Parts: sequence; structure tokens; C-alpha cells
Amino acid sequence: GEISSVSCASGPAFEGAHISSGMRAASGAIEHVLLRGQEIQYHTIHGSEPVGICGSGIFDTLAQLFINGIVDKGGRILAEHPRVRENQKGREFVIVSEEERNGGSAITITQADVRELQLAKAAIRSGIQILLRDKGLSDEDLDEVVIAGAFGSYLDISSAIAIGMLPAIPVSRFRQVGNAAGVGAKIALVSREKREAVQEFIRDIHYIELAVTPEFNTTFTEAISLGE
Repeated sequence: GEISSVSCASGPAFEGAHISSGMRAASGAIEHVLLRGQEIQYHTIHGSEPVGICGSGIFDTLAQLFINGIVDKGGRILAEHPRVRENQKGREFVIVSEEERNGGSAITITQADVRELQLAKAAIRSGIQILLRDKGLSDEDLDEVVIAGAFGSYLDISSAIAIGMLPAIPVSRFRQVGNAAGVGAKIALVSREKREAVQEFIRDIHYIELAVTPEFNTTFTEAISLGE
């Protein structure tokens, strides 16, 4: 019967911004990635030729690199893989090479990209942990986790768990609902009764301000590491 909320400043990485080959979830964006040894498999939106990588594909790639030991717990890209190469700014992992794109720019995940993803992942995880602690709960106490938004629709839950962004609970407890905010806005626009109900609803929400939470910095620092 209680409602608590928290807001996490996770930055634009989920939309592919500040990522070297990042793009929004549009035709040709790589949305899912699977790595088996030296072979990489990927799926693009609409099955089009790959032109970049969107948020869900970015986090899929990070999870695959971590699971396969190409990126360590601290987020460092290791050199022991044929698809890892050095450039002027450091190491990068090649998802689609120049040759595979007929001379076009390679689609890669760079060391700087990994750092950007770690910060976004840590922001989300810190919010979850502080929200749970505020109510005296643990991950296992969660009956259901509802994930909304366009990014959330494409997110591979197992990848998010693997890198430690989401709690390590059974995948069956997660539910992806799409653009819930958009649907809610439409309902509020067409129904005065619903608008009044929302106003009453939000008065009862307990909001946790992360900036003044004493354990936030420690929680955030711990959450930067990859893994459950």
C-alpha cells in the first residue's frame, strides 16, 4: 500500500548518444548481439544493413564482451581476441568491420564507450539499490519488475542482469510494457476523471532524493563494476 520513487540521471547512452557508433532505434540499428568464440551474430531493426548500434544492442554487446572475458569486471577491454584492435584513442571491439561494410566505417565499441555504459548502468543500479534499502527490502523480495520505454522494449533482460544493471532474479519476474508514459499521457488527455485520479495518486508518493542520500556515492562507485 506504499509507493516510493527515485529518479536516476543515467545520461543519453540508452539512446545511443555519446557512443562512437551509437544511433537511435531506427532501421539498420543493431539491436541484439551474440558472440560465440570469434564469431559474432547480430540482428538489425527491420533486418536492414547495419549502419550503427542502438541502446539495446550496445548493452547486449557489453554483456557479451563481459561474459566472454573480453572486458573485465573493471570495464577494461582486454587484447586477447581477434576482434579487439588498437586505435589512436585506445582499444576497441569490432562488431562490423570496414570490409563487411564495403569500405564504410566500422561499427565498434570503444574503451570510452564502455566507460560511458558503466556510468549509465551504475546510475540505474544505484537507484534500484537505494530504493530497496529505503524500504528495508532486498532483490529477492521483488515480485515483479516492470520495464517501460522504447529502450526497455528491446532490452535483453538477461544481458542487463549479466552486467549488473538489473537485479539477479528470475527473468520471469520482469515485464516489458513499452511506452507506458505515452499511453498514460493519452489517457490523461481524454479523461478528466483520470487526470484527477493521477493528481491524488502522486500526492501519496514518497520521493527519495539521491543527491542527499548519504550512501549514494559509495553505492554508485560499487555499481560501476560489471557483473552481478
